[in-house]
Amino acid sequence: MGEAAGKVVDGLRQWAQRRGGALAQVEDLRDLGGHSGETWGFAYCAGAVRAELVIRLAAAGGGERANGELIRQAPLLDALLKSGTKVAPVRDVSDDPALFGAAYLIVDRLPGRPLIMGPDAGPSWMSPTDRQKAHEAAAGELAVIHRLDLSSLADWDRLRSPADEIALWTRAFERAADPDWTRAGNKLGSALLESVPERWTPGLCHGDFQTNNLLFSLDADGPAVGGVVDWEIAHFGAIEHDLAWFLMMNDDQAWAPVEMRGNVDLEAVTNCYESVAGRAMGDLSWFRALACYRIAAIAGYKIRLHRTGRKIDEAWERASSSMPFFFARADALLGSAA
Repeated sequence: MGEAAGKVVDGLRQWAQRRGGALAQVEDLRDLGGHSGETWGFAYCAGAVRAELVIRLAAAGGGERANGELIRQAPLLDALLKSGTKVAPVRDVSDDPALFGAAYLIVDRLPGRPLIMGPDAGPSWMSPTDRQKAHEAAAGELAVIHRLDLSSLADWDRLRSPADEIALWTRAFERAADPDWTRAGNKLGSALLESVPERWTPGLCHGDFQTNNLLFSLDADGPAVGGVVDWEIAHFGAIEHDLAWFLMMNDDQAWAPVEMRGNVDLEAVTNCYESVAGRAMGDLSWFRALACYRIAAIAGYKIRLHRTGRKIDEAWERASSSMPFFFARADALLGSAA
């Protein structure tokens, strides 16, 4: 067992004994990975009780911001659970670093497994037909998420307009690894600002809705969504952007071939979303261009962190080949939206 795992086990044992007494135990600790913070699965055992749980720790060195992003998930998950969304019930949450050295969130472990995208996926555990159905089921679940009444989370967040979204990522482009990406990002940002849709739909946005962050089951009836995870960057904004992000993640024209995206009927995915939502989505091409802008801003900064040795992640270096694709796809989408 590594040092990191050992610290987590020590903290979990103390946590378990506070809840279940001196005989409570923690078993089957496993690292669940993730790009922000640490995520571990474990079993909590106290007498006849055994519960499969997940603990999420705030990102190391993230300070109060990282702690806050984690802690604010608890009331959100509670509201989503009450609304019928497939999210994990919260068992415990705290910003006290005494046990783990950071804020933590403990939830039930949901059934299913993610459908990993790109070259990191390995052999797919779904057939092409089931993969398509899984994406359509995910779109339907996203429509359910977007039904959440924001009044159930009063003062949880400030509503972010599309123009606010552009401004947020404009700052990120100033920290990109390549000055050419900064120039291209500024040009694209200006084009987006000049054509912001007059009408958009405010609602809860997951922020990173993709099949890596969903859990699926697969049986004779086909794939089904068992849960939606990773809510750290959820916010109030234009729900059209949330759907557009999901489509961008699976758009083979938005990514370099090495990323192995595509092979998903995006029109069918959109139709499934609209069927569950009960309405058509307007200006979707513009929001898909915004999604390309956002991923380019994130990638440009993450690649800089990798290349400067501040946060090594070869997946982001690989994404550098997609930077021209992000910009070109956004330009094409803006042209079709005009």
